[in-house]
Amino acid sequence: MSSIEATFLFFKKVWNILIRGPLTLSGIKSRITGVANFCISTAALLSRHAGHRAILIVGIGASIYASLLFFSNQITPDAPQASHDVILKSRWAGPTASKSIIILDIDERSLAKMAPEHGRWPWPRSVLADGVDRLSQVGAKAVLFNVLLTDADKFNPDADSAMEAVAAMTPNVAYPMIRLNPLNDEISQLKVSKLLKMTGDPQIGEDKTVAVLLPMFEPMQNRVGVSNQTTDGDGIVRRYAVNWTDSRLTMPSIVSRTISVGGEKLPKVPDTINLNWRNKSTNHYKRVSFSDFVKADPKDSQLHAFKDAYVILGVSAPGLGMTKATSVSSLEDDNEIIATALDDVLHDTHIRVMPSWVVLVLELAAIWAIIWIGLGNSLNPLLNKLFILAQSGSATITMVSASYTNYLLDLSPVMAFGLAVFSALKLVQSLDHGWSRAKPGLRASVNAFPGGDVILIGYRDSNITNVDSTKLQKFLESRVGLSRVIRVDDLFGGESFARKACDDYSCQFCLVQNSDVTELRSALKDLTFYTSLDVRQLALDVPWNPEQDEFRLYMAPHMLRQCADLINAYSSPSNGLD
Repeated sequence: MSSIEATFLFFKKVWNILIRGPLTLSGIKSRITGVANFCISTAALLSRHAGHRAILIVGIGASIYASLLFFSNQITPDAPQASHDVILKSRWAGPTASKSIIILDIDERSLAKMAPEHGRWPWPRSVLADGVDRLSQVGAKAVLFNVLLTDADKFNPDADSAMEAVAAMTPNVAYPMIRLNPLNDEISQLKVSKLLKMTGDPQIGEDKTVAVLLPMFEPMQNRVGVSNQTTDGDGIVRRYAVNWTDSRLTMPSIVSRTISVGGEKLPKVPDTINLNWRNKSTNHYKRVSFSDFVKADPKDSQLHAFKDAYVILGVSAPGLGMTKATSVSSLEDDNEIIATALDDVLHDTHIRVMPSWVVLVLELAAIWAIIWIGLGNSLNPLLNKLFILAQSGSATITMVSASYTNYLLDLSPVMAFGLAVFSALKLVQSLDHGWSRAKPGLRASVNAFPGGDVILIGYRDSNITNVDSTKLQKFLESRVGLSRVIRVDDLFGGESFARKACDDYSCQFCLVQNSDVTELRSALKDLTFYTSLDVRQLALDVPWNPEQDEFRLYMAPHMLRQCADLINAYSSPSNGLD
């Protein structure tokens, strides 16, 4: 029968089930159940017919899907990895926040304490100038000025002059520059070469116009760094561009500029790093309210913490400060994100992740290890234990690496593929097991056969290996067909005292045409384990239909009688079966 004919016959039988019976609620429910049983039965038959090929198909399908995911990641390498977020949130430990990084915070407290003297925000630029000047006096190594000043203060020109003067006198301060949407590049009048000449950075690429937002004071413009923070497609910050690169502009970020103006050589790190959040650290980055800092007595011992420190001067007051979603927090202060990036660059603590090709290799290895175990009959009993051990080990490696190292060995994709293949393999085995043993419902797609002769072959499991038992089943199926062979190796259950004696019994029986009985019985004698078999011939007076109680009631007494005969034949004082 061709595949087209088989497909047509399948849908024809489904249609016959659907139009059978009355259009009542119970009738509709019966139709749905009938179609479901028929489809499952057909799947079980196909699985049994395919044999080991069904397991190989699972492996090939999983391998193709893993490869497609790999190539998809190459097309969109910046796609977020949601599994990383879960791991970082739930890891057991993490890096500690550096004590040499301080956030000088223009917070709600600062706004309230300084309002009587300077009014509401924005304050005169001279207030910020005083803060920067004082940081220089207390010996700060470098200052990241995270406040963008783009327009003149028409009401306080003297304050602007003070800010400009302080900016000129404090060379260890880095200032922010905003990279505007590249769609605005064509209407900008600022050339890349002119911008990079101000900052002293090498020009890479063509000299085209570029849209940026620079601080208004000239002494700030030669120490600017890109302050943009890119988000992934889902709006979450996971990475930081240490060196900003787009279609027209390549220059340092404000973090890189801060390290440079502090007199340090920029460590060798990737242009874009994965941020290693301090979410599990007992101590967070030290925060000092701006008002407390500028009003503190010069002899205050708390000011000693600023000596040789990297200071981020920024705004966090509600309504003024910027917040973003990160891998570990739904809302994170912009200054905290910058502090994390600065810490990761300075101390090389950024997260390293496995290359996608390594993940693919591990996925394929997991897939085919499970397939290999599933194909090996002798290894099959170990499948569950080995799978649980492998999954537990992978989860432990992932959590340990994320918690105590800067390497995130995320094996969750490998675990996911392992679970999917394991589940598919167990489904295939379950269907095969159910078909072989004629589990109720799994032979609903097969028509009944008229009565004939049944060859009942019984044996003790202790005398026949599982490999030989499987060989016997395939031998019978090849002779009479898949639908005419039933395997029974789970006849007894429960906790009865007699189970130990009876549980060693298994049998297989098949329906044979009268003319083929002699040939089949003769062929059985060629099996190497034939002497361990008890072969009986029965006349089947009812139709061969495992779905009917009539057939079950006919075969059960013969199996029980054979079991009793085998027990009596082998019982002796030595084996404890007396």
